[in-house]
Amino acid sequence: MKQHPILRFLLQLILLTLAYFSAELIVALFVETKTLLPYAFGFLWSMLFAAVALLLPRKIGRIFFLVTFFLSGAYALAQAAHFDMFRKLTFFTSVYYVGEGAKFFMDILRSFPLLWWPCVAAVIAILILGARFFPKRAKPLPAAITAVLCVFLLVLFPQLFIVGDEETETTYAAMYDAEAVYSVTGYYHMTARDLWCNVLFPDLDEAGQTQQLNRYFADRKPHTPNEMTGIYRDKNVVYVLLEAIDDWVITPENTPTMYRLMNEGISFTNFYSPGFGSARTLSSELCINTGIYLPTSVGSLFDYDENQFPQSIANQAVKNGYSAEVFHYNDPAFYSRGTFEPLWGYGDYHGYCEYTDDESLLYDECTPFTVPELSDIFFREGKTFNTIITRSAHLSYDYSEPLSIYALSKYPEYRGKYGSEEEDCLRVKARLVDDMFTMLLSELEKRGLLEDTVIVAVTDHYAYGYNDQQELRTLSGVEHELLLEKTPCFIWSADKPQIKVDKPVFTADVVPTMLNLLGIDSPYRYLGNDAFDPTYDGCVYFPDGSWIADGIIAFRSSSTATYDILANEKNLPLTEEYLRKMQQKAEAFIVANNALLPCDYYKTVR
Repeated sequence: MKQHPILRFLLQLILLTLAYFSAELIVALFVETKTLLPYAFGFLWSMLFAAVALLLPRKIGRIFFLVTFFLSGAYALAQAAHFDMFRKLTFFTSVYYVGEGAKFFMDILRSFPLLWWPCVAAVIAILILGARFFPKRAKPLPAAITAVLCVFLLVLFPQLFIVGDEETETTYAAMYDAEAVYSVTGYYHMTARDLWCNVLFPDLDEAGQTQQLNRYFADRKPHTPNEMTGIYRDKNVVYVLLEAIDDWVITPENTPTMYRLMNEGISFTNFYSPGFGSARTLSSELCINTGIYLPTSVGSLFDYDENQFPQSIANQAVKNGYSAEVFHYNDPAFYSRGTFEPLWGYGDYHGYCEYTDDESLLYDECTPFTVPELSDIFFREGKTFNTIITRSAHLSYDYSEPLSIYALSKYPEYRGKYGSEEEDCLRVKARLVDDMFTMLLSELEKRGLLEDTVIVAVTDHYAYGYNDQQELRTLSGVEHELLLEKTPCFIWSADKPQIKVDKPVFTADVVPTMLNLLGIDSPYRYLGNDAFDPTYDGCVYFPDGSWIADGIIAFRSSSTATYDILANEKNLPLTEEYLRKMQQKAEAFIVANNALLPCDYYKTVR
């Protein structure tokens, strides 16, 4: 019996819509939503794609389906994996960093959850079935009507369900939190809006952004000189960005030198490394140098290689008689460091791979002191500002990973020591970093430079590559994922004070704090504050709008756009007005950070 054309079209439409909708479901398996609205958006987008595929001639329609579903499915899988590892979704700008991440592809792949793999199989199966059984071309009229109706509803839905709700509308318009947008509109609409707002037609109103930033900084209190101003004036600086050295890793048994430096110097006991942008190490590296995080939405750092960074700590140090150099194992092309480090004020970026063919020296954190050519540069004449980016504690944490193999060859007693393969590997890798600090102190003392040097250590991010997240929380002594962001930060000098700073501070505060300690009077305004400024009580902002201040830890749930109060140490009254004010401050910080690079703010403004 011959099937009616309309019934055949409806069947084809339903099957193709469900195929496209599977990408929406993949993300939903990993990311919680509180309403059905995201699924409604996702279903409309799925039906729109299906209708267009059926409207085209069969061969072209099959190609359209295979291409669009492959891209949709692959990106959904990437979003699911990203959320599982970082506990957040990301915007399309993350694609810019894929080349750098590919170097660690196998390490990252091993960390993916079991649920992810059936999703991969489902995407492959749908692609095969689509290629083999793609239907004949439908009647053009019903397919066209369906497509037009879907477009109409996709335009109408935001007006019905988003416009008018102040908080939801702000989140939807600002586009700074991918998960928050997803919780309202679903995977397909979030992706489409991301491409439209952040890739195809970004807001490039540089003059408007500059005026907005001027107003933002004008509302801030001016810096107040204090008793710590200039205590490290004219000292040599060793600035260390610690890769994934978590706070629980630093112990007198496992990392005795770091433990001693932290407890003998200035220790920031409530320091956080928020994950702005999608390349966490690069974001923290950018921030401890320039005071700016990677944007959470528009563009990647690579888009700003013609920007000027006169406010950076290295540029300010050079202006005050220092020479600045940076040291890391990787080559200058990685993260375009060979381009950006000179823009930030460094004379050169020294990749160890350019100075030795011995692969073991690329695993050794002590290489800047043991390779004569590098050592000569590091301990050069005059006032020096040296930055070291460590590598050893990078993921993954298993016995078969190359860095773990190297570390265990030096310290075999760590294998099986803690009853957890991941903990064994992270701790033994941290031991390699501790060896670097030990040799650094020894070399400084041998050269008569110890009394004239200050060592600054800042962690880029917590050990997010740790697969067993429950075990990680237990080791960190926290119950909530937001509190995992607390990391070590300390400053040490042989003849300077032993202080514990308990106020909440974060990566954005490092540059203004160090400029104050060095007695460098920068004419520029920064997102962060000098931690020792008596008018600054301490405050931490996170890219999802969460914040820490006044003894309160407020986690903003992206799926509900509400705050969960994790702590209220001072038992302050949490009125709606107070919470709204703090939310506005957090959002203003995020918007300001997202504008600094696109408008090249520091090029003309002080």
